[in-house]
Amino acid sequence: MFLLLILIFGFYLYKTGELQKLLGNNEKNANNSTNELKEVIDYRYASGEISTDEYNKLKALL
Repeated sequence: MFLLLILIFGFYLYKTGELQKLLGNNEKNANNSTNELKEVIDYRYASGEISTDEYNKLKALL
């Protein structure tokens, strides 16, 4: 019975996103993802794959 209560509480935390906040994985991945996206955009702009307008629009989104 006690194990079932813990399982239900854990599932609730998982669904609300609080479990990820408690473990601290959510914030680290978001920062790394944003930095990686900026690097890819800069690389594509430097290599001439995207135009200046596209570059500015993508930078504004981030």
